[in-house]
Amino acid sequence: MSDTATQAKATALAGGAIASALLETLFDKGVLSLDESRSVLDRAIRSLGLVMQSPEGLSAANLIGALQRGKFSARP
Repeated sequence: MSDTATQAKATALAGGAIASALLETLFDKGVLSLDESRSVLDRAIRSLGLVMQSPEGLSAANLIGALQRGKFSARP
């Protein structure tokens, strides 16, 4: 794998980890409600748009879906 491809993947992983941690922190501190947190995740899935049919897009949607079913589940 080229250095450029490795750097791109590392950047994507770091961005996802930071965004996930930030969302959880804002929720835990009460800055975002459960509904607001779920709205952020819904918007994230919708933003995948055209790449949703690619393997990477599908994987990203699955990761977001796991958050929606986990900590940010609509069910108490």
